[in-house]
Order: sequence, then C-alpha cells, then structure tokens
Amino acid sequence: MSILRLFAIMVIFGSVSLAWIVLGGTMWARTERLDDRLSTEMASLYGPEVLVQTSPYWAPSLETARTEPVAVAPSDSRITANITHEHRDKGLLKYSTFAVAFSADYTVPAIGGAEAKGFFIFALPKGITSHDGLTVAVDGKAVSIPTEQKRIGRLSVPLARDAEHVVSVAFTTYGQDMWLYAPGEISGTSRSEWDDGAISTGGPMTELKDFSLTINTNFRDIDYPKGARSPKKKAKPNKGGMSASWEYASLVTNQAMGMVMPKPIRAGSIATRMSFFAPVSLFFFFTVLFTVVILKKIPLHPMHYLFISAAFFAFHILLAYLADQIPIHAAFWICAAVSVLLVVSYMRLVAGVKFAVVYAGLAQLVYLVGFSYAFFWVGMTGLTVTIGAIATLFVLMQATGRIKWSEVFKKRDTVPPSPPPVRLP
Repeated sequence: MSILRLFAIMVIFGSVSLAWIVLGGTMWARTERLDDRLSTEMASLYGPEVLVQTSPYWAPSLETARTEPVAVAPSDSRITANITHEHRDKGLLKYSTFAVAFSADYTVPAIGGAEAKGFFIFALPKGITSHDGLTVAVDGKAVSIPTEQKRIGRLSVPLARDAEHVVSVAFTTYGQDMWLYAPGEISGTSRSEWDDGAISTGGPMTELKDFSLTINTNFRDIDYPKGARSPKKKAKPNKGGMSASWEYASLVTNQAMGMVMPKPIRAGSIATRMSFFAPVSLFFFFTVLFTVVILKKIPLHPMHYLFISAAFFAFHILLAYLADQIPIHAAFWICAAVSVLLVVSYMRLVAGVKFAVVYAGLAQLVYLVGFSYAFFWVGMTGLTVTIGAIATLFVLMQATGRIKWSEVFKKRDTVPPSPPPVRLP
C-alpha cells in the first residue's frame, strides 16, 4: 500500500462526505419548508399544538368576570379527559393528533343575600377549530347554550348561589401534541412556547378544593409536560392505554396538569440525520476493509473504494426520495437491500465470493445498516454507535497488533520486470 493510494482513498472519502452533507442539507431545507406549510394546515384541521382547558369560575356579573377573571373557584371538581391519539402522515412528516372527550362536574358553594346572583363562566380551549357534543347541565337539568357562546367558546350560565349547585359540562374537541388542564387563565397554544420553560399559567395561583382529574389514554407510552404537576400515584394500565389521576384536597398553584402525546417518527428528520452521520459509517467500513486488505494481502485499487462509496451513497439518496412515498421502515429496508446488493455483487467480482460476503457484506450490515437503524431508537442512538465503535476498535487492535506498519507503507506498487528476451539461434 503506497502513500499515494492511501491519499487517493482519503480524497474519495472526503468527496463522498461532502456529497452527504449537501444531501442532508437539501433534505433538511425541504423538510423545514414542508413543516412550515403543513403546520398551518394541521392547525386549521386538528387544532392547536397545545390544547389548554382552563378551570371555570363563578362571578357576580359578566362585567366582573371580564375584569376579575377568578371570582369564586368551584368547591369541588370531578374531571375526566378521555384522549384518543392518532398519528397523521404528511409526506416526509408525521404529526400527532388527538381527540379529547372532556366531562366535568363542578360544585358551586352556596352563599346568602343579594350577592348570590351571578354567572358560571366556562371557557373552551383557545385555538380550537371545532367541538361537538357540547352539553351543560345544572343539578342534572340540561341548560340551553346560545349559539353565539358556542361560537366564541365562552359559556356564561346564569347561576344563583342561594344554594349549592352542581354544573356539568361535556364536549369533545381536537388538538395535536399536548393536552393541559390549567387552574387559571393561560395564553399560548404553540409547542415551542412551552418547550422553552416550565408549564404554568404565569398568573396568580388558584386554590383547587376537593379536586380530581383523571386522564385516560389509548396509548401506553405516556409522558407529562416539562414543569407540569405529575400525579402523586403511578399511572395504571387500562384497556389499550393508561390512566393517570391527580387528586388534591386543597392545593394552591398555578401549575398545569396534562399529558404529552407520543412523538411520531418523522421520515424527513430521520433521513436527514442518517445522511449527516453517513461519513462516520463509511469511515468505520473503510477502516475495517483496509485492515482486512492488509491482513489478506488483497490488492484493492482506489477505484474500488470509489464504487463502494457510491453504493453507500445510493442508500441515502434513494431513502431521501422513497421515504415520502412509503412507510419509513419499509423504505429503509428496501434501500439497505439495494446498497448491500450493490457492494456484495461488485466485491464478488473484485475479490471473490468469500471476501464479498464475509468481510464486505458483514461490515456493511454493521456500519451502514446497523448504525443507520440506531436512529430509530430515540435516546439510544449515541450509545449504540459508541458501543459499536469501541467493539470495532478492540477487534482491529487485536487483529493488527503484530503488523509492522512501517513495512506496510514502505512498499510501493511496482511493475514486475519484463522477462529477458529469448535469443533465437
């Protein structure tokens, strides 16, 4: 192996790495532009990214309700939110959507005198695009809600507090990433607004008396928003999902409670990260291949490395355009099969079947397919690649410990001398 050939291999590696960076940047820009356009479309179809249900209150007048939002909080709250989650595919992107069937019984305590007359104020979540099945009842008797109040999403039910009353509210609405129940007024329905800090109303604290909130989901992989209050008890499995409960006898807080929907696997984001990471996979593959070539004394030309690099690149460029046509896992395995077939069939012609299958094919399965598939394991990608890298280092160190590298790189490619001319008699 001459220094010149090694330099040529390094140039090939650098050129292909640059091509991967360009491909990854193209996919990133394409995905971001698509996400900007589709996010607006998704919000108009399925509602806000963060669906916030605020707690109701009683106020002596509508004017007071506008100027002093929290006049009297319920003395007892029994709330249930049944969340049905579903992923929605949009080309290279996938979005979380859910329907929440909300039902609650609120007890308004009794007072005496002229101040007993007033209104029970209940606001529907901000930013919703639709709701259905809205019903309101006072002490078990249905109350008619004006169409205008349903449209603006702010219900005001005349309610005298000369005696204790139980107000029941039920409806179904829709959102995307997160559902929250907030004890006071709140603003912001964008996921980014919540990811930057703790989840809270940002306003004065509210007292929750005899409070009970139960969230039932149709998924098991549950998570709570950052900064929100978690249940005191561990969530329990139910039919197809989980059930989490928040119960307080008397709690003064401005923190919200709620549930984060499972994060979807976005084909565009995964394909982009795979492309940016691809030079690392090729580096490990070249290192192993180079070591095997030295040990087995197989003469590989830099052109062989160039064609192998092209077969690796074929995996990612095919994935970039196939992932928005079929499910990402199916696209991944099709692209992996194509790339491995290209390398193995080519190396079979170069160095034989055993070398192609045992060394080239197996190394490609580990460093291209295996390392790329690790991106599907959210939170475990770095650890998986690190373990693979350390294992590779150990094997290579043991295999090359007795090699005299000075002699390996001292050799130069020479043309065998021509045989001496034959003298004719």
